[in-house]
Amino acid sequence: MNPATIFYLLGSLCVFLAERMVSDSDAVRYALDGLGAVFVVGALASRLSTFARHPTATKLALAFTALSASSLLFYVLQSKMVLEGLALEHDTEEHLVTACRAMIPLVWLVGALPAFGLNRTLAASPHSVHPLRMSAAWEGGLTVALGIGMLFPLNWLAHEYNETFNFSFFKTTTVGDATTKAVDALAEPIRVVLFFPTGSEVLTEVQPYFDELEGANLSVEVMDHAMDPEQAKEWKVRDNGNVALVMGDKVEIIKLGDKLDAAKKDLRKLDGKVQTAILKLSHEKRTAYFTVGHDEFYWKAAVDDKSNIESLKKVLEGLNFKVKELGIDDGLAQTVPDDAAIVFVVGPKKAFFPEEVSALEAFRDQGGALFIALEPGTEDFSALAKLGGVSFDGTPVVSDKSFLPLSRGLIDHLNIGTNKFTSHESVTTLSKHSNEAVVITPGAGSIAELEGQPGKVTVTIKGMPDWFHDLNANYEFDKDTEKRGGLSVAAISEGPKTDADKKAWRTAVVSDATFASNFFIRNAANAYFIADTVSWLTQDPAIGGEVENEEDVKIQHTKEDESLWFYGTSLLLPSLVFAAGAMRVNSRKTKGAA
Repeated sequence: MNPATIFYLLGSLCVFLAERMVSDSDAVRYALDGLGAVFVVGALASRLSTFARHPTATKLALAFTALSASSLLFYVLQSKMVLEGLALEHDTEEHLVTACRAMIPLVWLVGALPAFGLNRTLAASPHSVHPLRMSAAWEGGLTVALGIGMLFPLNWLAHEYNETFNFSFFKTTTVGDATTKAVDALAEPIRVVLFFPTGSEVLTEVQPYFDELEGANLSVEVMDHAMDPEQAKEWKVRDNGNVALVMGDKVEIIKLGDKLDAAKKDLRKLDGKVQTAILKLSHEKRTAYFTVGHDEFYWKAAVDDKSNIESLKKVLEGLNFKVKELGIDDGLAQTVPDDAAIVFVVGPKKAFFPEEVSALEAFRDQGGALFIALEPGTEDFSALAKLGGVSFDGTPVVSDKSFLPLSRGLIDHLNIGTNKFTSHESVTTLSKHSNEAVVITPGAGSIAELEGQPGKVTVTIKGMPDWFHDLNANYEFDKDTEKRGGLSVAAISEGPKTDADKKAWRTAVVSDATFASNFFIRNAANAYFIADTVSWLTQDPAIGGEVENEEDVKIQHTKEDESLWFYGTSLLLPSLVFAAGAMRVNSRKTKGAA
């Protein structure tokens, strides 16, 4: 960079700092302004040194420099002292200030960039400057300056006429089967109050949903927070944009917001939120225990989402369960706590002590509910499976025909799924949607009914005809040693009442635990299977059924997909552009040589 350009840039920077950054301090301001003037004079002196050799180019460079410096006139024009002297009307003064502030950087650029181009050309050609090079220098600088200048009006237009367009799919959920069941099972009616102002866009989305639920057990009304602040205060409703569900002296609030764009996310999940609120009002919170101490799947410190069951915990909490741990330190070797509504055993890797199995059996026989999900491994879990009247075969089940491709390798044959559901009420939702619902049970074993066990055993989920036990762990079918079909992955059992005051005991056994992990419970069929099975086990039809959800499903890419996108955008496309440019340059050289 030549001295004329450096001096001018330093001079402009000093003036900018003086007038915009330290204008409150007169001493510093005037010092910087003076220093800026010195630098500008230095730039002019440096440029005049070439006048004898290149008079035309030097005159042009000085003219563009003067044009750039004239931007200070616009700064002076919008200064307070000048505006007070002009005594303009307020709107006119505001327009003048806006125009001047836009012109300052534009005029500076239009003068400075062509001058810099000419300075560079003069420095590179000390003896002579070809007219075409001189023209190319200032025209190139002017083009860049005008291009940058176009950003100023575009930025102003974007600011003045700011519009947000959301083209994502949006639909407020309809009433689901689970919510209808929860309303029908109410022992006491619920009053739903929609806090929205008249004409609210969110109200037009929310009211049809609740109108569909309205009936003997549920009434609906609209209330403006500003019109009845005392009632809103009693229910702890702070402003509009909330839905209050009231049962006696209990209130549940669903916050949506009174702006449609902000409320869309919650409106997509409205049905689930309403079901949860109704269950909190109508049900006493029950306790679901998860056994610990045997390397079970857990909601903390899991290796990955395929062994973490935090989402399962949230599903149960949404069904108004309180989730607790149950291990030997909590008395599992003696007895299951009295407040247990259901006990989960999910993916243990270590065997249970006989005393622990006996405690679970005693809990079951007293009308308790057990949900046992086992994983293939080296331990013998037959005693746990026997609590549900079934045997458990821990040899992994695979399919080489229908599977979920996650890694694009043979190991994907473990990612099996099925839509073979029976007509039992614990899989009602799945049976209704068996054409599109597939329960994914990766790395599952299989179960089979045991003879001579108490209670009635019913298989609820059967395997696909192409499934087989992978006896030699090669993930492929060996027709001489392996057999397809005839496998089951889930069963329930129901025993007789052991006491007139107790309910009949119920258990469910699944030959896979990974299906309930964070990674796979996102599959709606897996979640419905859990909710409906828990509903049947706890003999509470209000918590089962289908919950409507219109959330966008995130697209999941495999590692290979991500690699393809990464290398395609970072290497392939730039390489193609480079190759095209090289071919173009080579073509021009060939034509020039010809």
